[in-house]
Amino acid sequence: MGFDKNELKTPVSLEKFSKDLPGRFAAGEFEDARADRVGHELEGFNQALKNQWTFGKKAGVTIAAIAASFLLFVGSGFVSPTMAKMISKIPPLSAMFDNNPQQDLTEQLTQALKKEGYPVKLVNQYVGGKNEGIMVHLDTSEKQVKVMEPGVKKIGLSIVQAEEFKGTRIEDYFIKVRQYHEPSKKWKQEQAEIEKESEEVFEIVQAALKPYNFNNNIMFGIDRVELEIPSTEKQEKVDEIKKAVEDALAAKEKEYIEVKMRKYNVAKREQYSRWSNAVSGISHEFMTFKKYKVSGVGHKSEDGLMTIFITMTIKSTDEGAVEHATDLYTMAEEFIKSDKIWPEVKEDPYRIVVRTKDKKEFIDGQKRFK
Repeated sequence: MGFDKNELKTPVSLEKFSKDLPGRFAAGEFEDARADRVGHELEGFNQALKNQWTFGKKAGVTIAAIAASFLLFVGSGFVSPTMAKMISKIPPLSAMFDNNPQQDLTEQLTQALKKEGYPVKLVNQYVGGKNEGIMVHLDTSEKQVKVMEPGVKKIGLSIVQAEEFKGTRIEDYFIKVRQYHEPSKKWKQEQAEIEKESEEVFEIVQAALKPYNFNNNIMFGIDRVELEIPSTEKQEKVDEIKKAVEDALAAKEKEYIEVKMRKYNVAKREQYSRWSNAVSGISHEFMTFKKYKVSGVGHKSEDGLMTIFITMTIKSTDEGAVEHATDLYTMAEEFIKSDKIWPEVKEDPYRIVVRTKDKKEFIDGQKRFK
């Protein structure tokens, strides 16, 4: 799958990293296990967001930011309003949030609660799992949280069940209320040390790569630097770049940091990038509204063929299953062939696979499942 599950790597360019990530995840380059650490790291996420790795700006991103952003894209975990706004500015992922009723939901609730005098400290959304909803953290005693909980839930439910969310998954959101716990001094110190170390390593690696006009992703772990290299690059140059970075780190007494070179398939990554708007658009439509009865949308590139997977929440034996699969197939087909999307995918060969809950595949031409 690509790397040690215990690692969390920091991208040099969050914009490029975010743009490439959905396709890389679909290609199976990452392990789901890396997301397990988010629960521990999330408290510091909002503070960390203001710092980003870029070649033009000396800054740092803590592990919390990367873990949370990874969960956002794979569709399992927290989405903070700050993260949603930031990602909405990054093409082509903006399609995921355009006219998306989830975009300002946490902000709406935060403002409504503050207006009523509730000591709101943090509001997060859980998305992508079987149970989706909102967690409200109040900066007060546990006793007061219990007293305030009914009022907070009432306001929260009045928002998610409002007319604008009728027919969407949002109207079924849970509202939970918890006491806010300030991260420990030890945790904050650990984060500060990680960020300081990361900045130092970043400066060293950046200087070493400057002569090579390196434009690819650079990712950092606790004791590793990983450089992405196009599969078309000559091995001689790959070895030269790797040695230059290793020598630079050793000169600064950081020889304990391992330098890894990972080649990627250029054509496949470019194809994933071309299809990101198409898949995001289909996913946004089908996953937002309950009427479509869709539990998941994914895509995979193999030998130049792009496959779009649409998984329904109903079984092949359910009444109307064939008709419903036909409708989903037709809608996806029309969207891909639209004036906006078709030029973007450059008329790549593709197929649409609509699957049922019991893992039967819809055959469009024969209007049946196999």
